[in-house]
Amino acid sequence: MNEFSIGSTILRLRKGKGVTQEQLAGMIGISAGAVSKWETGNSTPDIGILAPLARALDISLNELLSFEKELSETEVTQLKNELTEIFLHCGFADGETKCKECLHKYPNSIVLKFNVAGLINMYSMLLGDDLAELIHEKKQDALSLLYQVVDSKDTKYAHYALFLIASIQMALKNYDESEKCLKELSNAFIDPMTLYASLLQRQDKNKEAESLCKNLLLQYLNHSTAMMTILADISKHNHDFDKSVLYLEAIHKIESTFRIGLCSGAYKLCRIYIKEGKKEIAAQWFKTYVDGLLSTGYDNENNPYLEHLQLEINVEGQRIIRKKLFQTVLDEPHLKVLAGIPEYVQAIEELKVAIPEV
Repeated sequence: MNEFSIGSTILRLRKGKGVTQEQLAGMIGISAGAVSKWETGNSTPDIGILAPLARALDISLNELLSFEKELSETEVTQLKNELTEIFLHCGFADGETKCKECLHKYPNSIVLKFNVAGLINMYSMLLGDDLAELIHEKKQDALSLLYQVVDSKDTKYAHYALFLIASIQMALKNYDESEKCLKELSNAFIDPMTLYASLLQRQDKNKEAESLCKNLLLQYLNHSTAMMTILADISKHNHDFDKSVLYLEAIHKIESTFRIGLCSGAYKLCRIYIKEGKKEIAAQWFKTYVDGLLSTGYDNENNPYLEHLQLEINVEGQRIIRKKLFQTVLDEPHLKVLAGIPEYVQAIEELKVAIPEV
């Protein structure tokens, strides 16, 4: 019996159920000290206690004693790619089922838990607005996995998990929980990767330095547009229309120049001009938005700044997502006020033509 594995399994499952060592000990009639020794790897449960322990943890003996080999990051990446294909082509339910099978097979893999949580969170958002309650439930499932990653104290993934938890909790309007996670991350905001890129370059490891720089460039550009989106929203809330437009136009320039994103700046400019009652300008920005959507590539091969940088979702997956986006734009009720304006009419027709071709 692998002492460390069963101890870490007991620790993980106990915390997952929200019970203390004393409470678990009381359930099976032993001392809290014995549970502590199991979890630290100093001893293992006697064979006679395994069945009561499994019942207390609400798992089978097979699960309690199942110690699959630890997955490498490469193996998890391969599994993630396979799961992504299932989510995209077979739907959320099949993807989720396969995720559960993988977690059951590799219950101790922190890397797998983190990636599965990300997949469940991402693809639950494609279920549709009419399934808000189900989306909420699936986000809770993702959170459960992420909290397990945080509890593991994994030096690499615990911080990433906290960041994703903060994002999900914010989406769920659990603002106190989101802030709590961000405060835990406050000491991790110093980014050493820019210095690391310089280190690679000085060692003439130019290929590695180039790959790292492109990944960081995309990350920082996305962060910049996210910050300006917030600033634009604050300005709009303060009824400072000109300042809001200033930020949104900057987002549009970044997205156009670096060929990233899906033209969110142009879309938000269209919406803000609609709110201001300036329908002609709104229609022009809507046409710019649609033109951008239709001209945006499905990979970075023709992007002079980010060529060869792989996207997380492959070309086929990008096409599926893009098609859903096009249909959402066609059905967007807030945009119907532009009906009859030439730029809007032309853009809508171009979208209708594009959908079957995607």
